[in-house]
Amino acid sequence: MENNFQKQAKDLYNKAIDIVNREVDAKSNFDGESFEIDIPQDYKNEFFSLVDKVVLSLMEEKDNFYGYFLFQMGREIKFDISSPTAVNFKGAKYVIYFNPIIFLQLNMKQMECTIKHEVLHVLSMHLIRAKELREKYSTLAINMAMDLVVNQHLDYLPPYAVTLNWINSKYPSLKLEPYKTFEYYVDKIQIELDLQETDEEGEENDKIENENVETEFRPENTHDIWDDSDEIDEKTLK
Repeated sequence: MENNFQKQAKDLYNKAIDIVNREVDAKSNFDGESFEIDIPQDYKNEFFSLVDKVVLSLMEEKDNFYGYFLFQMGREIKFDISSPTAVNFKGAKYVIYFNPIIFLQLNMKQMECTIKHEVLHVLSMHLIRAKELREKYSTLAINMAMDLVVNQHLDYLPPYAVTLNWINSKYPSLKLEPYKTFEYYVDKIQIELDLQETDEEGEENDKIENENVETEFRPENTHDIWDDSDEIDEKTLK
């Protein structure tokens, strides 16, 4: 039997689908051009009231640091990110973004996990470290390596999360070791990707029906929003 939280999440998910379909139909004359999904304020209020419940649950646990950290971040809804949540740095603060279509398919523990995931990217300074490696490594290798690092410290991961078991199963010759550095993982993964004639995830794979809306997790695009980040100075990092 569904509890109130599950019912609220399902209702918000259905409303999100309606909003997206209505917007895509209304802006069909854009003919391939990118556009922002106009999100009604009442939907934002309802959605973030559910997020508040997740944050309160976080704050009741031993890992309540994550809940307090989230209070210091901006929050936005963005339908074109290919993960439940994403983070960047805008206007002198970190901002966490939610894609309701992906986020609302998770249970509460998985929602907590994906919030922790973004906070760990911030604490690991991945936004800066990834930028420094872009000329040497592919986006897919960088994204998988970063996610692999933080996900080893998390429980209740979504079923599609990048994990050590997943990567070692997908690329058996890798045999990656646990709890290594981001740089160790990205180097090993890139070597393996270079040996692959084609990658199933496909960095150039374009199967979505509309580029303004993402409906599923895609590791090659999970951190694209970092490109929109403002510069982060040393004062911010302290």
